[in-house]
Amino acid sequence: MNDQSDNNYLKNVKYLFTTSELDKLPKDDLKEIVIVGRSNVGKSTFINTIGNNRKLAKKSNKPGKTRALSFFSVDQKFRLVDIPGYGYANVSKQQLKLFANLLEKYFSERKNLKLAILLLDIRRKITKDDLLMIDYFKTNHLDFKIIGTKLDKVTQKEKIAFLKNVQEVLNTDKVILYSAEKKTNLNEIKKLFLDYF
Repeated sequence: MNDQSDNNYLKNVKYLFTTSELDKLPKDDLKEIVIVGRSNVGKSTFINTIGNNRKLAKKSNKPGKTRALSFFSVDQKFRLVDIPGYGYANVSKQQLKLFANLLEKYFSERKNLKLAILLLDIRRKITKDDLLMIDYFKTNHLDFKIIGTKLDKVTQKEKIAFLKNVQEVLNTDKVILYSAEKKTNLNEIKKLFLDYF
């Protein structure tokens, strides 16, 4: 593990830009972590909590409508990338096609991309869209980690049911349960980033 102190880590998280034109992305060697999940899974809240700034990532007033990638600098050492949430019902087939093309190009061509964080709402079962996203990761040989969100909104019984669902569907018990409200396991997530880079 990097011996950098957690107290000084993830203290300088800044919004950079939003774009759907991948040829305009920075041409450097900074690694990128992409944050992925269904619409309303809590991606914006996750990024805001990581950066300790509630205004860092803005929540969309039209879930599922944004078709662009948002980039954030972390300590000027790596970037977080927020991609559009998937699984929202009121999205046209054309929008879905554009979204799929954007993701496919980013996952397959972006050399800076090193890790994906898949956020899953603990209150919901794993969906076909979640499995499709995992297939994207595996097809492109991209390492990924699973984080269950909204831990503060579920009972112990619901938490156990979620973990069982993850075990049965994904055949893994390696999942971090997280609450933005109570910052449960936030340090574990920070250590995940620290260990990885």
